[in-house]
Amino acid sequence: MGNYKKHLQIAREKLKAVRDAFDKGLYTVVGDIATKVVEQLIEADAARENIHFGTHRERHQFSGKRYPDEINAAMKKVWFAYGDLGYDGVNGDRAKKAMENLDQILKFFRKNFGEPIEK
Repeated sequence: MGNYKKHLQIAREKLKAVRDAFDKGLYTVVGDIATKVVEQLIEADAARENIHFGTHRERHQFSGKRYPDEINAAMKKVWFAYGDLGYDGVNGDRAKKAMENLDQILKFFRKNFGEPIEK
């Protein structure tokens, strides 16, 4: 998919799901869905320039070159939460940190896109 609006729509849908999962204490799900939110935000940004990624590696390389260090660090923490929460299970503190990092990423993309991510 190379469509900015479509990727943003998917990111918004997954963002609602990750917030709902966190609120319900479904912490093992938080890392999975938070990762997908970040992926869709990067895809949306790239789509604005007709860039599409065939692999996760391409997406990571793009973000590494494109975004500030603190945003890349926050993204890595969300990506690592995927494994941590999947294997370490019901750690609410780890899920909370993933959500805090996700909020930092959302703030960056809100400014970058010039429109709200959450509706």
